[in-house]
Amino acid sequence: MKTRILGCILLCTSALAQAQLAQNLTVGSAKALSLANAVTADTPGIDSIHFNPAGLYKIKGRQYQLKVIAGQFAISGNVERSERYKQLMDQFGYDYDADPVAEGETSTSDVSVMLPFFGMTEIPVLAAPLGGAAVEMNSGRFVIGSSVFAPMIVGYTRQENGPLRYQGNQLGLTHLTYFSPTIAFPISEDLTFGMGLHFNYTGVGIDLDFRLPNAILVGVDSFTGLLCQFPEISDVVDLCQGDLGPFTDIGNIQVEVENYLNPSFNLGLLWEPYDWLSVGMVYQSGASKKLSGDYKITYGEDWLGFFGGLNSTVIGDVATGLLALPKGVAVEEGEASLEFTVPQHFAMGISVDVTSNWKLNTDIKWTDTAKWDEFKLEFETPPDFLPVLSFLAPEQVSNTSLSFPRGYQSVWSWALGMEHQYNDRLALRFGYEDRGNSIPRDKVDYMAPFGAAYLVGAGFSYVPKQNTLLEVGVGMLVSENSAADNTSTNANDYNQLIYNPYAGVNIKTEVRAYLFELSYQAHF
Repeated sequence: MKTRILGCILLCTSALAQAQLAQNLTVGSAKALSLANAVTADTPGIDSIHFNPAGLYKIKGRQYQLKVIAGQFAISGNVERSERYKQLMDQFGYDYDADPVAEGETSTSDVSVMLPFFGMTEIPVLAAPLGGAAVEMNSGRFVIGSSVFAPMIVGYTRQENGPLRYQGNQLGLTHLTYFSPTIAFPISEDLTFGMGLHFNYTGVGIDLDFRLPNAILVGVDSFTGLLCQFPEISDVVDLCQGDLGPFTDIGNIQVEVENYLNPSFNLGLLWEPYDWLSVGMVYQSGASKKLSGDYKITYGEDWLGFFGGLNSTVIGDVATGLLALPKGVAVEEGEASLEFTVPQHFAMGISVDVTSNWKLNTDIKWTDTAKWDEFKLEFETPPDFLPVLSFLAPEQVSNTSLSFPRGYQSVWSWALGMEHQYNDRLALRFGYEDRGNSIPRDKVDYMAPFGAAYLVGAGFSYVPKQNTLLEVGVGMLVSENSAADNTSTNANDYNQLIYNPYAGVNIKTEVRAYLFELSYQAHF
């Protein structure tokens, strides 16, 4: 029977090769990291609150957990100008130096995260203390517990004035569970059920420069260049004090939005028909709330000069009023909001004791990242530039909102983990997770540089004395993605105005994450 089950495991995992973005990388479970998250059926103690709440029933007595997570994310992007780009530059008479985006590779310098009460915060290394507790109640009839963990923390800081700044000088995304009351109890002799209500903080911050290399602005640039050859026209309509072309820096946008109460829930089952076999399932609901905060837009000199000159003439001033054109304000600030969804997630796992001291775990998972179809920013006080963009791209822009299309897809992924019980006190662990790619090839960009990825984990558990447990996990995630010129509607499409700041560029991205997690569990 064991042989048949193992055969099913290998067949299922070889048929699946998709995945989630940064999910489960920063939960802080040393066991889960070392087994590459293949723990749905081999539950990780108090961390079962996240991975499978039914596993919390395995807690005996009163236990607490202290843990530390540390990580380093190295994110790089390569810019390569295509042959078509060079032909178009020659065709329209642009010098290559007119485009400030230089060719070559650039890397992130530090980690940026959204923190409660502090907003976007730049740190050299991602590090945080976490913990939780669980108590066996009513003579073992049920177990209750709560834990603090981060299902998702991802962010980066790029070099100042770097070539990738048009899709993020800084980005921070945090989903932090700060209170997670959970209960687990048996339904029958070999079936356990668990459920938990999670209270979460969700925050998103972004700092990016904004430009629109599009044929429409090539036409505007050519037209204004022609008019400026006749100085007498400037007395009537002055379009010569600045620049509005495909390489104009419209400005810098900074947005920080958050919600301190973004609830979700987890449901889990754990079936253990034999002492050598367990089957687990977990459903993690999505968390969808409006995130609120502030925005700041600092307009570029060429943009200000162009519309400042236009408004300096009588006809230009009248045109600005009639067409709701920008008035040349240097800085705008106000309130903003973003409807943001943390995708729902489902996982099923099997754990088999292959021998008396070797255990094989496998998980199959699904994450509904198709919910990230677009990120829509709503502005309480509409910025100056929105009416212009709403005329050029009405599907993505209105007088009060700006949408960043994403178009991600829901995906399946799989993971394998092995544990070797070296002796009564020491167990060694290894794992591999194929995270695939939730970002289709035609949606690749520098803003979310994750692509097809894999996670390799290793670690151990050690019992230093009775009723204590020390666990250590290390992991490395590698992700790569690419898109040839004019193939991604999120970055380098010539025909999509919002938002393709890298039209003409062949895109390559790479992410390497190095993680360390340590936990200590004991009775109290």
